Amino acid sequence: MSRERAKRLQPLIQIAKNAVNEALSYMGALQQKLNSEEQKSDTLKQYQQEYQENFKTQASIKVSGLQIQQFESFMVQIDDAISQQNNHIFQVKEQLKKAQSIYQTLNQKLKSYEKLENRLNAQAIASENQQLQKFLDEISAHQHRLHSS
Repeated sequence: MSRERAKRLQPLIQIAKNAVNEALSYMGALQQKLNSEEQKSDTLKQYQQEYQENFKTQASIKVSGLQIQQFESFMVQIDDAISQQNNHIFQVKEQLKKAQSIYQTLNQKLKSYEKLENRLNAQAIASENQQLQKFLDEISAHQHRLHSS
């Protein structure tokens, strides 16, 4: 009887395992996206630094007021792009935190289902052992009565 109860948990456990696996897969995809976005940010920062160094090199020779204005305007654009990229990174990190929280919840639920299944199986085994012992005791008592008469 108890083994049947444990067997009835199998579909629920399988659904929980699938959900945990999906959550892990989603977290992996988000982590890859985060890595990619951080790499883009690093590339923008590196480009900004190289652009500044090139301008300094040109400025040591000779630059016009227009070139200085263009440089400053372009630096503002790069700063804006870096800021937008950092905001995007923040959003991906928040998504990753939420995904991790969901994964933990799903994993805890899976573990509780598995513990329940193990407990039901242990109860079933104990019950079967008790029934077997009772049966063996009855056979032993019956044989004792047969030998006594």
